[in-house]
Amino acid sequence: MLFPMFANNPNKSPSPGFGEKVCYGLGDFASCIIYAASQAFLLYYYTEYVGVNIAIVSTIFLISRFFDGASDLVMGFIVDRTKSPYGKTRVWILRMLIPFFLSSVLLFSVPPSLGDIGTMVYIFVTYNLTITVVYTAINLPYGALTTLISKDSYERSIVTIYRVVLSSSGYMLTTVVTLPLVRFFGDDRAAWTWTFVVLGGIATFLFTLTFIFCQERVVADDSAKKEPDVPFTEKIKDLFRNKYWCMLTSMILLIFGADIISGAANIYYYKYFLSDPQYIGIFSAINTVLRLSLMICVLPYFMRRFGKRTSLFLAILFICIGYGVRYVDPYSVPINYVSTVFIGLGQGFSYALLWGMVPDTVDYGEYVTTRRAEGLVYSGASFATKLANGLGTVLAGFVINLGGYVNNAPQQTDSALDAILFAASGIPVIVYVLGGCILYFYRLDAEFPEVVRTLKERHTQKQEGGLTPEEKEIIERSSNTNLNKSAE
Repeated sequence: MLFPMFANNPNKSPSPGFGEKVCYGLGDFASCIIYAASQAFLLYYYTEYVGVNIAIVSTIFLISRFFDGASDLVMGFIVDRTKSPYGKTRVWILRMLIPFFLSSVLLFSVPPSLGDIGTMVYIFVTYNLTITVVYTAINLPYGALTTLISKDSYERSIVTIYRVVLSSSGYMLTTVVTLPLVRFFGDDRAAWTWTFVVLGGIATFLFTLTFIFCQERVVADDSAKKEPDVPFTEKIKDLFRNKYWCMLTSMILLIFGADIISGAANIYYYKYFLSDPQYIGIFSAINTVLRLSLMICVLPYFMRRFGKRTSLFLAILFICIGYGVRYVDPYSVPINYVSTVFIGLGQGFSYALLWGMVPDTVDYGEYVTTRRAEGLVYSGASFATKLANGLGTVLAGFVINLGGYVNNAPQQTDSALDAILFAASGIPVIVYVLGGCILYFYRLDAEFPEVVRTLKERHTQKQEGGLTPEEKEIIERSSNTNLNKSAE
């Protein structure tokens, strides 16, 4: 062990304090630097600075999603099997620090001398290296750390608020400073490289703080350690037996996807409707301030008073109003301020609630299957966000391209403008409504006290020796199912 002073210490404190919560949130601040860059600027960089056709870039993003999906499931399985003095999730943050920095720089460093084919190959390789491999290997264990940092559901929700508050700050930093930094370094292709040397360095330092100051308090008991390894295929089946994981993952895909579609189209919207792409920094800052204010001052009360499900319904309503109001006058700057306020109010709830619901589905999965799988559960949520990122960017690119968009044209045609507006506002409203329809059937808030009570009884029984009758029944039913399939 290279750094024995940083070994995991579950008994260091009974629950995460303020400093540890902040350091945990800084990890998503770091993640969001690359996440925001890939969402808000990567398509713009490839089309406006590298000169690649928007449809080609969108196709590369779409193909890459298949590799990304496999990497999330594999990484989730690896995390569940990891045993290290640093902990099962913290160790991966440590291992990926240097690759995270290098890949984030390479992503925005397309050499000018490669030619058309070479450029497309470079984009495909570096995009998959950064997003499919490195981002997965650091961000998925980071997300799974939420379920291990505390045993208390409410405490985990508060930790998640810190995470989303600081991720919003990271998103704002990236959207506000990226274009000014690019101009500062010369407003050319090399300027993007130097910009992400700076931003990638900041992100790597912040992830280092997460590794040093966060601890895993939920550790496997002795009886769990003696149980044989569960096959990967069986764990995948466990995921799909967890109905609330299926619902939540679908909602994450839709809700994140809606915002990513809008985010990818917004820079074109601001350029051609409001005549200045720099508005992306102004509106992002307003959105972030509103998010932070609500998450810190209002969301904890709403979660206690109304529960996560009802609070998320309210968030979806506000966001739909925010996107829809642009159609009143898409060229109006004041209307866009109103739009930003409503979207910010809704997103102040939505992101924290969605990530705060993921640990609850880990507990529900253990309740249903008797097996706990933080890594795979988070791999599903992580895959949903990255699938949303890829498909959202692809859909935005295809819609804008179908409208007849021309790279760097001083003025776009009416059909291109309609396509930009539809991608920036119309599609997100439709997708959010679909997410709300799924949320209607999500009832885990009401069932969760029974889940917690049952899990406590099982853990007590295990400490006394042996399985509970309920666990024996579940395992026997699963074994019989497998035997029947083998016989067939």
